[in-house]
Amino acid sequence: MTRALSSSRTGWWVILALIVAFAVQMVVVNALPVATQTTLLAEGGFYENLSVVGYLLCIVALVWTLRGAVLRVWYLPLVLAVMAARELDLDKSLFTRGLFKARQYTGEGVPLAEQLIAALILASIVTAIFLMLWRHARPYLSALWHGRAWAGAVLMGIGFTVAYKLLDGIARKLAPLGIEISADAERTAFVVEEIGELGIPVMFLAAILLWPGPSLTTAHPTNRAHRV
Repeated sequence: MTRALSSSRTGWWVILALIVAFAVQMVVVNALPVATQTTLLAEGGFYENLSVVGYLLCIVALVWTLRGAVLRVWYLPLVLAVMAARELDLDKSLFTRGLFKARQYTGEGVPLAEQLIAALILASIVTAIFLMLWRHARPYLSALWHGRAWAGAVLMGIGFTVAYKLLDGIARKLAPLGIEISADAERTAFVVEEIGELGIPVMFLAAILLWPGPSLTTAHPTNRAHRV
């Protein structure tokens, strides 16, 4: 029990260190000249490429951790691969209207073959997300309730995702509400958003590395309800 508690405490310290590291990056990059910020944060720039590498490392770590059992949870690496593809905007560049746009399936100008391929890919993604939630939501919440560090890392990854969605185009989102923000505030939000995107794969990778492996009494290799 002491060893497990020590390991859990170490994991939480790792998570805290990562949060501080990202906060420092946000402050430092926000203080840089605009031209330098643009170079670092632009599409295809340093942080975006690093995010893609992060997702690929997550997939490698997941396969390495689960070995043959990864085939039973094929949806996990698939979801990570989709997130990497979205970082590269492949969901837009490879399709006429965009994989996640309704016009891709209902609008004119999209070949039928492309619509069918897009629909098949989208159905696979939806199925993967459904299976992930169906099989792992309850044991994950149990692990989070019991203070498992890996579960906390997943929560932080989700938190970065929510923050990224809220800050993306923040000025445009607030305009209909009659709220205007300064150019400096909008720029700061952009910096936080772009660097925060890197936090998503980093936290997911931390979760995979902090996961101690299945219990000997666990029936399914991904049932995390009994994990340390």
